[in-house]
Amino acid sequence: MKKILDYLEKAIKIISAVLFVGIMIMIMLQVFTRYVLNSSLSWTEQAARVMFIWMILLYAGVLVRNVANLGFDLVVEKMPAGLKEGCLFFGEFMIIAFAVFWAFQGTKLCMSLAHFTLSGVNLPYNAVYSAQPVGAALIAIFGTEVLVNHLRRRRGLEAK
Repeated sequence: MKKILDYLEKAIKIISAVLFVGIMIMIMLQVFTRYVLNSSLSWTEQAARVMFIWMILLYAGVLVRNVANLGFDLVVEKMPAGLKEGCLFFGEFMIIAFAVFWAFQGTKLCMSLAHFTLSGVNLPYNAVYSAQPVGAALIAIFGTEVLVNHLRRRRGLEAK
């Protein structure tokens, strides 16, 4: 399973890098057409926004997997070992629970926006907003891996 998740992480990193380059190209094109040609393109800003949304939500799962997500551990680090482990476990569990909830709610949102279109890039809204359930599912998958690894490490420590 680790190999599959490693490949998934690598694919996400490549896709995110391509999206980042695409965002930079869209922004440079927008600036060039607006200030040099005095005729701005109507679709570049929306295209850059769509790419940014997808890039951020895809990469959020990678951050969770590498435990690089935002956390407030100042108080947790000062707790006794048992309480500290409990808080870390609870935090990891809550990330997964929220991600599963978010995936379902994001799916409902996508279905409700199926009939609307972004006029500038001629994309259906649900193509943009589907980044939410996809990103949330990745967070849940990678968060589950982190939680399982945490439990395995904990059992390994208890066995010694």
